[in-house]
Amino acid sequence: MRRVLCLFFPISIYTGQYVGSGRFFVRLVYVSAGLTSWKLGNRKTHYSMKMQTPWILAIGFVSLLCLTTPHKAAGQTTAINENNSSVKQDLEKRFREYSEALTKRDLNALEQIWSDDYVFINPRGELVTKSQRLSNLKTGATEFQAIRPKSERTEVHGNVALDVGTVTLEGTKYGGKESSGDYRYMTVWVNNDGRWQMIANQITRIAH
Repeated sequence: MRRVLCLFFPISIYTGQYVGSGRFFVRLVYVSAGLTSWKLGNRKTHYSMKMQTPWILAIGFVSLLCLTTPHKAAGQTTAINENNSSVKQDLEKRFREYSEALTKRDLNALEQIWSDDYVFINPRGELVTKSQRLSNLKTGATEFQAIRPKSERTEVHGNVALDVGTVTLEGTKYGGKESSGDYRYMTVWVNNDGRWQMIANQITRIAH
């Protein structure tokens, strides 16, 4: 046991100094190899040179494994699960309110749902701002009779949520053109003082 601790103690020092650097692994293997050769060399009566190689390779492998093992950072994006299902319920409710506001052309409600810097990528790939979308709804260039979304994946990162799914649009026009059909959507929400607002979304028609 003392032999193993002696071999690995200097490694922890080098880990703290060079972690994240491309030079770390090279230096670590050299140090590990050197320590192993020195430690085993002083015990020629017990170990042969042939036994040094497995120790060197083992230490190098463990060192590489420590570098490549993924660690979840604090605040990393996590998928919705039963522990934060209330967030998903809040987003589903907010999406229903959004859909209702679109079909009714409730501009006041949409003013509250869309953030000030909201942007939309329409089916033609055009970037549309909040003011432009409100204007399109007001003039009738954009119109919805029915919106039926189905969320497939929701992720939360702090106060930002990503919702991905499919939606069926009926009696729909974009830019004054008939656009009813099935789409895949992606929506980004941000929680401002306990209220979810949409900051970006896009839809892409599903080919059948």
